Amino acid sequence: MPFTFSHPAIVLPLRYLPKKWISLTGLIIGSLTPDFEYFIRMRIKSDYSHTLSGLFWFDLPLGLLLTFLFHLIVRNALIENSPIILKGRFSVFKDFGWIGHYKENWIIVCLSVLIGAFSHIFWDSFTHDNGYFVKRIPTLLTKVKFLGLSVSIHKIIQHSSTLIGAIVILFSILKLPKQSVSGKINFKYWLLIVAVSLLVVLIRILYGPPFQQYGNVLVTGMSALMISLILTPILMKIK
Repeated sequence: MPFTFSHPAIVLPLRYLPKKWISLTGLIIGSLTPDFEYFIRMRIKSDYSHTLSGLFWFDLPLGLLLTFLFHLIVRNALIENSPIILKGRFSVFKDFGWIGHYKENWIIVCLSVLIGAFSHIFWDSFTHDNGYFVKRIPTLLTKVKFLGLSVSIHKIIQHSSTLIGAIVILFSILKLPKQSVSGKINFKYWLLIVAVSLLVVLIRILYGPPFQQYGNVLVTGMSALMISLILTPILMKIK
């Protein structure tokens, strides 16, 4: 699969549509949501989130939940403690009232989550071993010599599109207007992020199934980080 956080690249061009037509939050989080089945399981296994039926009963409700978790819990603490190159570009979003926006635009938000999730599944269909187009276009399974290795074309598409997607996202961030903000960071925030992440990984090692493949290690680490991004702002508010 392309790296999860490269997936928003495919929906970013839609931000140029009239704002009343789309929810950028819905598009971006929707484009990430299908991989959250991996993060929930803490292993590379997806039975539901990458299917068309799963779009509606798995990706849509989970995507909506993630929009609220991000805006109401994660967003401001993460922005306030980000490096200044990011903080100056994202600080403008700290005052965005998500609940009011959702109440007025819930249909657009839901449709945007679905579009984002579908874009993810569509992209993966060219890069997964069992992807829809990989199964139907034999050329994608053809192996070619690449850097001295025998690699199938769909794997080359997977890794190259991940890189291209990451570059698109980076440039999109750098193009955002930059505000003058304080570079002060609360290091307690990042210490808690690390501590909670390590605790989650430790629990997974002690009580979860064997990792078996490096992909399971990767998604466990990413899952631990996302759990810590949710728990840390809550813990910091506890006196």
